Amino acid sequence: MTNNTKYFAVIFASIISMCGCATVDTFQKMNSAERAHYVCSRDTYYERLNNDELSQRARIDDISSTLARGYRVHKSCRTVKVEKPDTVSCTSSGAGGTYINTDCRQNTKITYENVCTETPVAIDANLERGNLKVSRDLMERAMIEKNNVYSHCYSLVEPMSAEQAFSYYKNR
Repeated sequence: MTNNTKYFAVIFASIISMCGCATVDTFQKMNSAERAHYVCSRDTYYERLNNDELSQRARIDDISSTLARGYRVHKSCRTVKVEKPDTVSCTSSGAGGTYINTDCRQNTKITYENVCTETPVAIDANLERGNLKVSRDLMERAMIEKNNVYSHCYSLVEPMSAEQAFSYYKNR
């Protein structure tokens, strides 16, 4: 598949997924490669593996930055009530047009804010390196399995007619 065709397939599939309204007619407007990509990239097992891969990638980034920093940061948050000065209101009392007393009051506005404290916590570098290796292995397995699932699906769906591909997509 040429780069332009791949680009078009990704754009077309993105547009379809935004409206979430794939129909047989939509599938008929796609070429076989676009249909296969659309169906296979939405396979639930493929999506789960993709999420697993992304989750492990985020964990790898977290562990790597922790190792580089040399400590972990424990964050503890709580909600606190905050009173802030608001408007001032004054009332005057008096008789016959002469004012005797003016009483002014400061109103307060009550809000709630999240207050967090961060505490550095020592790490065991060997344990973190072990966790990093485990996460890398899990990410690699998820990537390989995801690619296998996609390839198998693609080889199955690509030769199908638009109607067959749509039926396969709807029944998955």
